[in-house]
Amino acid sequence: MLNHLLYFIISCIIGLLIGIERERSHAEGVQAIGIRSFILFALLGTLAAVINHNSLTIVISIFVFGAILLSYIKSTQFKRKLMDVGITTEISAGITFGLGFITLNHPLVAIFLSALVLLILLKRERLHFFSRNQLKTYEIEVIALLIILCTGIIPLLPNHTIDPWQLFNPKKFFILLAIIIVIQFGSYLSVRIFGQRLGMAITGFLGGLISSTIIFLNLKQLLNRYPNSQLPALTTAIYAITATLIELLVILFSASSQFAYNVFIPVITMIITSLIIGGLLTKFIPKKSNPLSVNKLNPINLLAILYMVGFISLLLVIMSLVEHFIGGKGVLFASFLGGLFELHGITLATALLYVENQLSLTLAAQALYIAITASFLSKLFLLWILTSYRFAFYSSCLLLIILLSGFISYWLLI
Repeated sequence: MLNHLLYFIISCIIGLLIGIERERSHAEGVQAIGIRSFILFALLGTLAAVINHNSLTIVISIFVFGAILLSYIKSTQFKRKLMDVGITTEISAGITFGLGFITLNHPLVAIFLSALVLLILLKRERLHFFSRNQLKTYEIEVIALLIILCTGIIPLLPNHTIDPWQLFNPKKFFILLAIIIVIQFGSYLSVRIFGQRLGMAITGFLGGLISSTIIFLNLKQLLNRYPNSQLPALTTAIYAITATLIELLVILFSASSQFAYNVFIPVITMIITSLIIGGLLTKFIPKKSNPLSVNKLNPINLLAILYMVGFISLLLVIMSLVEHFIGGKGVLFASFLGGLFELHGITLATALLYVENQLSLTLAAQALYIAITASFLSKLFLLWILTSYRFAFYSSCLLLIILLSGFISYWLLI
């Protein structure tokens, strides 16, 4: 009995809070559902769950939704001219009844959902302003494209190669396409919300957690989209390297703490160096970005996305051909080859080989350093073929400083 009483108390509180919000939001002269009705709807839901009789539950549900429908009809009959009554209160009442019903078996879910409903109701003015004035039509189109791509296309694609040369995997190809769209759209949103000063840094760091290589491939597009933005674009690249190195340490500690501690000082030195460089670059970026240059942008550039996907696919084909004809003989050679394209994957593989006693600690550390070096070399290569010589020169100098700091730390530890 005490347990059931607790569930009724939770339902009462849920109905009370949502009812108070709806009571305060009623337009003058509109007779909508009030606070007492919300409390009773929540209690009726819990009562139906406690009784647990199908026929009675159906009867109670019909009664509640009939009362909600009657309230709406009554409100619309007495509405003033040009007054939009809406159905938010009626929908909230139905949800409150449902929350009361699930309180018996899932009280935490009911509490969480009630807090979410209450937050949505309280922030209605901000939501209306955002949807009407802030959100652009083409932004909605991009979001819809991502939803269709991630939920309607990618899950249905085969996760294996379909060509005779064992090179093209449809699922991996479209996942790569989705990642590039997310990074480019995230860059657009970051710059629009935070300006170039912080927006580029956020884009670089979050993108680096996914793939720093894609961030470097996207530098040309960033420079084209944001005129005179060499410093912000360079900041994006540096923070992408920072995020990649941080994720590398996380992978190492999750796989083998002993291996991680062995290479910790050189890697953390590179992280600190990149953070210092990124902080200095951010400091010199103007605090206010040009709003016209941001507002005139499209969230994504399909031609640039197709170009990047094609370029990455070509690199993967070259890597597959090299592995096919030369082979992955030698741990150090395999680490170098893997580091050129996927640092995190080769990091995890090296750590697991050490855990399984297939590699000594020294050899595993050397393989990791070679993979990191190869990753930096691939970034330098992309800079020199995709961006201007001046931008590539300054970027290369900063990347070499970060890499050199790690080598110095490693040399001092020997």
